[in-house]
Amino acid sequence: MATGSGETSFAQELRTALRGLPERDMKIVFVGVLNRHLPKGQRAVLVGGALVELYTDGAYVTGDVDLIGDSGYIGPLLLSAGFRRSGRHYVEPKLGLAVEVAGRSLRHTETVQYVEFRGYDVPVVSVEDAVVDRLLGAKFWKSQTDWEQAILLFAAWRSRLNVEVLRDKARANEVDDFLRELEAIAIPRRSARRRT
Repeated sequence: MATGSGETSFAQELRTALRGLPERDMKIVFVGVLNRHLPKGQRAVLVGGALVELYTDGAYVTGDVDLIGDSGYIGPLLLSAGFRRSGRHYVEPKLGLAVEVAGRSLRHTETVQYVEFRGYDVPVVSVEDAVVDRLLGAKFWKSQTDWEQAILLFAAWRSRLNVEVLRDKARANEVDDFLRELEAIAIPRRSARRRT
């Protein structure tokens, strides 16, 4: 569990780091600060809508931050910084942040990488994992929002995606049928030219 002095320094650094930031940067910096204060061997990995927001450079905006990590370490730090527990979320209205620790473990196919953002190393799942996650929501939860986010991600990253890795991850998560549909609508087909 987190210690008292670590909790105090987390609260102080968080307020200092977020002061004056544009709202769209606050969620990512928050995750960076949080990870600086977790014990060695622990991390809070950014997933979900806030990750889509980061990867699409704000084309999609969400109201909360979804993390994968150990709530036994994350929760006390959040409470020490003035967050209040509200159902599944930790909410801090003054900072405008709502945080959910969505689980303790990533899916076995997910890969963590670090994004440097305003001086913080922020652990995130790969963009290929983010696309697969949205396809999972679209297929198994029938979520139109997740489908739209998958389209946004795919369009924003089309030229930089590792398509082979994406297809392998989609197949392993049983959403390769939805990925094929996504590719069909997101990659414009070139019309055949007639020779004259």
